[in-house]
Amino acid sequence: MKTGTRQPALAFDAGFITGVDEIDDQHRNLVSLANEAALVLARDPTESQVRHLVQELLSYAIYHFRTEETLMREYGYSDTDAEAAARHIDRHRRFAARVVAVQEALDRHEAVDGAALVAYLTEWIREHILGTDKLLAAFILACRSERDGEPPNEGVTPA
Repeated sequence: MKTGTRQPALAFDAGFITGVDEIDDQHRNLVSLANEAALVLARDPTESQVRHLVQELLSYAIYHFRTEETLMREYGYSDTDAEAAARHIDRHRRFAARVVAVQEALDRHEAVDGAALVAYLTEWIREHILGTDKLLAAFILACRSERDGEPPNEGVTPA
């Protein structure tokens, strides 16, 4: 996948802010990794470079998913909205499975479509943050507000 552009594949803008600092910080890192992937894959990388990139992405995504799932448990998200929590976790599992499938293709020395991978990453991250993560964050912020006796962060709008 060669393109002459240096534009980021995905921009982290104000719409991505959930108001939950630990989630927002990790989202910034995920967006950065997706943009790094776009740059690396645009340069006709070696199989080793792609393998390293995919492993880094998977490791960080799993770390991020654990953070979110820990917050879900901590704030009782499943107790309040079991369906939303299950959908959220399922999205995590499907993302990880898709990235593992890329690793397995690399293990078989199959070509990886860099453009398709970047498109998947950027669309998944965008949809996930603006959808399930915004819902989770709104729940967490409401719980924190109730706990701390403060109004929820009004600068953050759910999806």
